[in-house]
Amino acid sequence: MRTLLAFLRETVTPGMAYSGRLRLKPLKGDGSDRRIYRLYCRRGNIVAVVHPKGRPGRPSENDSFAYMARHLKKKKINVPRLFAYHRRRGCFLMEDFGDLDLAAHITGHPDPRRIITIYKPLLEHLLNIQIRGAEGFEPRFCYDTPLFDGLFTWHRESRYFLESFLKGYLGYPVQPKGVEEELRHIAGQVDREKVRGFLYRDFQSRNIMVQGDSFGFIDFQGGRLGPPQYDLASLLIDPYVQLSWEIQEELLEYYLKGLSFQMVFNHRHFIDNYEFIAFQRNLQILGAFAFLSRVKGKTYFEQYIPAALKTLKRRAAGKPFRSFNKVRRLIEGL
Repeated sequence: MRTLLAFLRETVTPGMAYSGRLRLKPLKGDGSDRRIYRLYCRRGNIVAVVHPKGRPGRPSENDSFAYMARHLKKKKINVPRLFAYHRRRGCFLMEDFGDLDLAAHITGHPDPRRIITIYKPLLEHLLNIQIRGAEGFEPRFCYDTPLFDGLFTWHRESRYFLESFLKGYLGYPVQPKGVEEELRHIAGQVDREKVRGFLYRDFQSRNIMVQGDSFGFIDFQGGRLGPPQYDLASLLIDPYVQLSWEIQEELLEYYLKGLSFQMVFNHRHFIDNYEFIAFQRNLQILGAFAFLSRVKGKTYFEQYIPAALKTLKRRAAGKPFRSFNKVRRLIEGL
């Protein structure tokens, strides 16, 4: 708190304060280590973030967030306006997008057609982020590798699944023989996709804020260049929302139609690659939920594991994975 107060004394002028003094409210940070506060000010609220663990490295995680916030804002993408960033303290002051995220918003709309009308303009935003966000993007400002490729997804998603979910959460003492080799090969399928755009890395409903008829986008510090299928899968297989397969397929086709206006690509090839890339995202989700609930003590993430596992089982049973018998048998038995 001392760090935050010192930062606020330097950045918040007396004229901004509410009734002559600062009023702070802690906000929930979900799976993050960041501490987040709402400041009630005379001319609207702002958000203060303290993230000392994001300081190591050059660029650090905090540096990446600051760069990407400014870069995406220049591209007319609705990310929070960054008012101040103190690198040494690990503090930010930024625009407040409110409390209503897409996951909470969707729970009030059980009608599938209503959900589709909400998601279609969101997919248009995603296309804009992927294409405009890649224009002039400087990969050297990525704190954790500049490119999402097969090697990255093997280390950060396949192995994450094996260590955090299979071994750490389910208690598998030894992984079945041949599984690792097949998972390496599946991860390598990511490199078949040659289209590259700005990859948000965590484009899911809790990072999308609803503001009337528009959306605001947060938590993009893991951004880099990568295949467009990854963020699309992050949105469509999101276990916080649990879209039906029928809705997912309709939205996938809508996205592909929008993409076809932006570039020439092979429709069938894109969908084939989507299956492998969505599989990798699913591994990451299960690894993250297991780690957050088991290691971080945030056990409320456990409630979403069954939905994520159900999605993984259905995808692994599909035609693209028929030759990966050991992985299919493992996932089928979970």
